[in-house]
Amino acid sequence: MNAVVSRASSLAFDVRTAAVGAAAVVAFGGVAVLRAFGPDALWACAFHAITGLHCPGCGLTRMLHALVHGDVARAWSMNPLAMIALPLLAAMLAQWWLARPLLPASLNRYAHDGRVWIVALIAFGVLRNLPMFAWMAPG
Repeated sequence: MNAVVSRASSLAFDVRTAAVGAAAVVAFGGVAVLRAFGPDALWACAFHAITGLHCPGCGLTRMLHALVHGDVARAWSMNPLAMIALPLLAAMLAQWWLARPLLPASLNRYAHDGRVWIVALIAFGVLRNLPMFAWMAPG
């Protein structure tokens, strides 16, 4: 019986390790692309081109480009929500891979609730288009 449980947990760890490894390869590839090309050479936001409004992801490529080049202040000015979300998502990935909690229980509960992410994205998308919250708009 213990051999079956041990094999199942080892297989689950192998799947998690493969997933984290794939995420690392994609991340390093993205960093290489952002180091080699400017953000304007990649793609523009179709939502902004059509509506003139900033979606929650507007400025994300420029934010990542600024981060890759070490300009944290410019990265924050491009997409503050993503600047907050990136370390949180990295911690969530790490705790999934390690199969043990790394985040405080209260933060962990909200971080894994999809409703919180949806509300945050919608609120951010609306607020960054209002004049009083212009600091949230990319640029």
